[in-house]
Amino acid sequence: MYFVSSQIIRSLTSYLASQGLNKEHLLNNITHGELQLNNSRYKYPLSDYEQLMAMGAKQLNRQTLGLQFGQALNAQNWGLLGHIALVSDSLLSALQHALKLHTLVRNIGNITLSHDKQCSSLQWHPKTAVTHYMADELFSSWLAFAKQCCEWQTPLALSHVKLMRPQPPINEAKQYQYVFNCPIEFNSTTNSMTFDSRLLHCPLKGANNELEILLAAQVINFNHEAQYISQLKALITQHLPERLSVQQAAQELALSTRSLQRYLKQQHTSYSKIIDEICKQQALILLKQGLSSLNISTALGFSEQSAFQRAFKRWYFATPKKYLTKK
Repeated sequence: MYFVSSQIIRSLTSYLASQGLNKEHLLNNITHGELQLNNSRYKYPLSDYEQLMAMGAKQLNRQTLGLQFGQALNAQNWGLLGHIALVSDSLLSALQHALKLHTLVRNIGNITLSHDKQCSSLQWHPKTAVTHYMADELFSSWLAFAKQCCEWQTPLALSHVKLMRPQPPINEAKQYQYVFNCPIEFNSTTNSMTFDSRLLHCPLKGANNELEILLAAQVINFNHEAQYISQLKALITQHLPERLSVQQAAQELALSTRSLQRYLKQQHTSYSKIIDEICKQQALILLKQGLSSLNISTALGFSEQSAFQRAFKRWYFATPKKYLTKK
C-alpha cells in the first residue's frame, strides 16, 4: 500500500488553489476530501496525489507542475521530518534524517545517498510505477531546501541530474534547465542528483543540536505508533466498495492477522471499528456530492440500501434526506 502524508496533500491542494484552481472541486476528487487534511497522522493513497497532479497539470496546461510545486514547498510541509531537517547541523545530517524517516512523508520509494571525497549522489528509487511529477517535486524541493537553509560559502551548483521520465518537449526541458541549472539526462534508469561532496558539510542556518536530538526521538515514536493505522485506513478506503477482510488487510501490510489485531487492540480500536469510521466519513462526503442513498450504499460496499440507511441514522441521528434538510 503506497501513501502520501496529509501534509503533502494539504500543501498540494493549497498550491493548486493559489494557481487559480477550485479547491473544493480538487478535494471532492480525493479520499476523505477535506476531513483528513489536518490530521497529521493520516496517509492518503498514492492515487490521490497522482489524481491531483494530473488534474492540475491538465487545467493549468503545465506538465512541469511537480517542479513548481517542489520549489514552493517549505521544510515545514514535510511535517516532523521537516522540523528535524531545519535544526540539523549540516546538509549531510538533514539528508541522513531523510533516509531514515522519509516514510513519514511518503512510502513510494527508497532514498539513497552515495558519496566520496569528490562527488555525492542523492537517488530516489520508486517501488511502483508513478508519473514524473513526484520525482520532479522531490528533487526540486530538496534543492530549494538546500538553497534556503544552508550557509553557503559558494553558490550551490549541481553537477548532473538524471530522471526516469521520457524526454519532454523543448519548452518543458527549458523549465528543468532553469530549476536545476546543470546537464540533465532524461530516459535514465534512475532518478538522481549529483553534486560536489563538499556541499554536504555546509552548516544549516537554524542548527540546534539539542532540539535535533529531541525531535528525532519524538518522530521515531510517532512513526511507530501511527504507521499501521494510517496505512490501514488508506488501504481499506482504496479498495471500496470491496470490503477487505482483516486477513487480506494484514497480508497487504506484511503482517500476520494476529499481529494486526493485537496492534489494533493496543491502539484501543478494532478492524470493524475502523471500517465503520471510514464508511461514516465517506458517506457524508458522497452525500454532499449529491449521490443518492442507493449509489452511496453501493460505493461503500453495503449489502443493501436499507443497511446503509440504518448505519447512517446510527452515525448522524437522521436519515440522509433529513440530514441534508437540517443543513
